[in-house]
Amino acid sequence: MSGLTTADLIGRYIQIRDHIAAMTKQHEESLKPYQEALQAIEGAVTEEINRLDGQSVKTEQGTAYRSEWTAVKVADRETFLDFVFAGRHEGFITNATSKEAVKEFIDAHNGQVPPGLDFTRGYKTLFRRA
Repeated sequence: MSGLTTADLIGRYIQIRDHIAAMTKQHEESLKPYQEALQAIEGAVTEEINRLDGQSVKTEQGTAYRSEWTAVKVADRETFLDFVFAGRHEGFITNATSKEAVKEFIDAHNGQVPPGLDFTRGYKTLFRRA
């Protein structure tokens, strides 16, 4: 952006970022009554599905149905890993790895990446208010 100093550019970036945040907050607030209405309707229809002891309700305007969801979180890592490795239950483990552990390994081993991993490091320019 020709003619602007770095200070001007940083100031403009922060100004636009703040404007987007304000608009986002305003938009979220304007949606709040609609989200609450959807929750109330979902609760009422869920009660009807439960009353009918079914999985769905089909009407001329559409169908509401129940769908099971699951959430899993490791509560005791050591106990869980003992279970996995002692019983050969490798199916419980995914291929994810800790970025922090990998970075620590690389820093401690003169930039060497652990075998079997691809590692990419980059930079992003961030802005902070004065």
